[in-house]
Amino acid sequence: MTDIIGRKPLSFDEYWLASKAWERKGLTLGTARALVNAGFLTIADLQTAHDLELSTIPRVGPNSLAIIY
Repeated sequence: MTDIIGRKPLSFDEYWLASKAWERKGLTLGTARALVNAGFLTIADLQTAHDLELSTIPRVGPNSLAIIY
């Protein structure tokens, strides 16, 4: 298994904007923040992730994975 490698937000503003963007896609705030903390700031970032990587992120459960897919 590879490690989750993503780009961390450069500022609080970028963190906040990415979190809000994930919320607009239907994810909860907790899941949105978890994705951003793991380095997934955009949909393009998610497209490079493996299923196992996404499922091991805290606060990303089955319902969140369904929304992501």
